[in-house]
Amino acid sequence: MEADNFTFWEEFARLPGGASGTVDGATWYRSGVLHPNYNGVLGVRCDVDQMLARVRSWRLPVRWLIGTGSAGTIERAFRERGLVLGDEYPAMVAPIADLPEPNLNGVTVETVETDAQRREWHDVFVDAFGFGGDVAEQVMAVHAWPIRHERNRLYMLLRRNGEAVATAILHTPCGVAGIYGIAVRRRCRRQGLATLATLATVRAGAERGATVAMLQATQEGFPVYERLGFRTICAFHSWQIP
Repeated sequence: MEADNFTFWEEFARLPGGASGTVDGATWYRSGVLHPNYNGVLGVRCDVDQMLARVRSWRLPVRWLIGTGSAGTIERAFRERGLVLGDEYPAMVAPIADLPEPNLNGVTVETVETDAQRREWHDVFVDAFGFGGDVAEQVMAVHAWPIRHERNRLYMLLRRNGEAVATAILHTPCGVAGIYGIAVRRRCRRQGLATLATLATVRAGAERGATVAMLQATQEGFPVYERLGFRTICAFHSWQIP
C-alpha cells in the first residue's frame, strides 16, 4: 500500500523542472506546483530536521505523507516542530474477484489520449476539488505529463449523454490496481458516478493482471468504498509543513 501510494506522488516530480531523491529511508519530491500534494516527503526513516530544512528551502506548499503502519514515533517529532495534521485517509483494499461489475447504464468510459479529452478530464477534476486560478492551471499541467509519458498510469473519463462527468486514474507499477483521482462534477454528485468510476478502474486494473485493488478514501468516499467491499488496513496522514 505504501509503495503504490508513495510511487504515485513521487512520479509527479518527473515532469520538466521537477526533482526527487532519497535520504535514508524517505523520499522527497518536488514538482513546483503551488499545491502541497505535489511537493513533499514520503516515508519516515530519515533525520526530520535535515529533511525539513531541505523542503522548506523550496518556498513551496509542502506536505509530509506517512503511512500509519510504519509511523512509529515520528508524528511526535512533527508536532514538536510545528507541523499540522491536515488530512487522514483510510487505506482500503479488496480482492478484485469480490467486487461487483460496474452497471454503466448508458455511461461510457474513455481512456484519456487526446488534448480534448485531457482538457475535459481537467475540467471535471478541478471542479470536483475546487481548484481555481493559477493552481488550476498548474494542476492541469502536472497531470498532462503522466497522461503522455507514464505507461503505468491510465487516465479515465466517464461520460453521460455526451458530457464529461467523472474522472479516475489507474496506477499499476506495483502489480495492484491502485485507484486514484476519483472525482465527480459537483452538480452530478450522489448519482452513483463515483461508484461507477471506481469499479471501471478496478476492471481496467484486472485487464492489466491485477488481482487486488487499493485506494485511499476521502471522508465523502469512505462509505461508498465500504459498501462495495473495500476494507481498511491502515491510514495515511498528510502533515502540512509551515
